[in-house]
Amino acid sequence: MDFLMMKTKVWDFIQNGAEDVEQFNSLAVEIFHYQYKHNQAYREYCRSKRIAKNSVKRITDIPPVPIGAFKYAELSCSPASEVEAIFTTSGTTNPEQKGKNFHRDLDVWKTSMSVNFAKQMMATRRKMKMVMLFPTEEELPNSSLAHYLANAKQKFGTDDSEYVVSLAHFDMERLVEILLDAEESNEPIMLLGATFSFVHFLDFAEEKQLVFSLPEGSVVMDTGGAKGRSREVDPFTLKGKLSQQFSVPIEQCMNMYGMTELSSQCYDMPGTDEKIPPHWMHTSVIHPETMKPVQLGEKGIIVHYDLANYHSAVAVMTEDLAMKTERGFKLLGRATGAEARGCSLAVEQFISSSIN
Repeated sequence: MDFLMMKTKVWDFIQNGAEDVEQFNSLAVEIFHYQYKHNQAYREYCRSKRIAKNSVKRITDIPPVPIGAFKYAELSCSPASEVEAIFTTSGTTNPEQKGKNFHRDLDVWKTSMSVNFAKQMMATRRKMKMVMLFPTEEELPNSSLAHYLANAKQKFGTDDSEYVVSLAHFDMERLVEILLDAEESNEPIMLLGATFSFVHFLDFAEEKQLVFSLPEGSVVMDTGGAKGRSREVDPFTLKGKLSQQFSVPIEQCMNMYGMTELSSQCYDMPGTDEKIPPHWMHTSVIHPETMKPVQLGEKGIIVHYDLANYHSAVAVMTEDLAMKTERGFKLLGRATGAEARGCSLAVEQFISSSIN
């Protein structure tokens, strides 16, 4: 199967598919076969685990790529010279080792983002004013979050949407002006940005004794954690603080879960911290040593099967600890102890497969 045919199948499933387990399973296996053929680093990893292409019949047979492998290998179904975009991780732990996700083009990536964003964030609205608390894609061309926010602004933002954060400056005074204007005009707005930006603004507002009353229908969405950038805040606690700061119902304070190594995002159920994947993404919580799924209510390591990640790795084992729920998962933080050792061992196995 060639690139265009694979891309078309995935794009169509995202646009027109439904929560059909058999259809998802069938397409995931097709993507695995495609990646086994065209992704040399992944093929070598499968062979090191003695997994033949034709032995994979269902998603649980697909060996997930440990997320740390994206730092060491070129996980791509085409040469880097042929790709439209390479998204890289921030490299806060080690700036010399950044994870990379290669995208032949961004058509499926943008469709994945837009379809899920429209469903989870826009409700019945077609467009609304958006205020971005993160730098532009021009400033951060390799940031998946910068492209995510630019896509949101382009597809769902009104013409007066704007950025208040750049690499050099967070214009908090301008953000205050926008918030006061929204109160006066009674036009709802959407605030979107990295978690650490909101944490900094909460500190600023507390110091200045500022509290806002945004119009009904306003939405606040943060994404990512604050680790390495500012003081850490429990995600659900932060949601409550944002609700109070902007006088927005907690159900309208959303958190987006995404990562550079994936091509899709998860959003939480309104008013909860339970993340729900879209129909083209299946999330499993596994024991990192046995690689077997845990029972409902038990904790383990997250493995995402993201069909939109058809060009790099359809199955990705994260280093996130979570509890399995009926519809999705609840994040519990980064893996520690036995879970962390299981993740490290998986990365070592991947590196070993690329050397031998």
